[in-house]
Amino acid sequence: MVFEYIKTGWQTYKANFMSFIIAELIALIIIIGFVGIGTLIIFHYYGVSSFAELRSPEITISRIVSVFPLFMGLSISLIFYLIAALLGSLFITSLFSMAAEALRGTTEFKTMFVAAKENGITGITTSIVVCLIALILMFLFLGVLGIIFSVIGSIIGTILFLLIMVFFSLSYPGIVVDNLGPIETIQKSINITKKNYPDIFALLVFYTGVSLGLTFVPFLGQVIIYFMFMPMFFISLVFFYKRNRI
Repeated sequence: MVFEYIKTGWQTYKANFMSFIIAELIALIIIIGFVGIGTLIIFHYYGVSSFAELRSPEITISRIVSVFPLFMGLSISLIFYLIAALLGSLFITSLFSMAAEALRGTTEFKTMFVAAKENGITGITTSIVVCLIALILMFLFLGVLGIIFSVIGSIIGTILFLLIMVFFSLSYPGIVVDNLGPIETIQKSINITKKNYPDIFALLVFYTGVSLGLTFVPFLGQVIIYFMFMPMFFISLVFFYKRNRI
């Protein structure tokens, strides 16, 4: 059963690979642009000397005042990093929309702009909600268990955290397939996953395992992950959602 989702992901991607590559290139350039601007604000104007000042154990009030502009720059750069993160959620939603369209036949990179307009806010909101849930779970499992049971607790907490996060894997497909809102699509994802946990878990293990393996291949591995494996993964998830939705 899992192989069918992977096979569909590959076949659908192969028929639409150029559209996905162009869309992902556009997304990558825009996001890197904002991250780059944020980084330049810090290092181009302030360099690393100000950071060295902060590490000194003999830091004085005068030094704190001297690095105050650095904190201003950090605040501005954080805005650009935040915009980049929000755009990342926006583009992920758009790529899921392309995946859904590709499963119906063919898709074009222009779909990402239409999808961003129609589902972008929902995608960003869903990402924020899921991230907040993830932070709470990390605090409960990694933080609390880590403090109580030390290393073993941290390991157990990490495993529990990852196993629970599987339930949110189908949140984006619910947005692009059924036009659901943030809470509805998360609930739908949890309900589908409860009935199909072994299959969705195996699917995630496959894509995660292969991606981790590809990270050991310098440059080419990252290119394959981003431009081929990621859209394949999105297609597989959308196909999984459509086949198992209640």
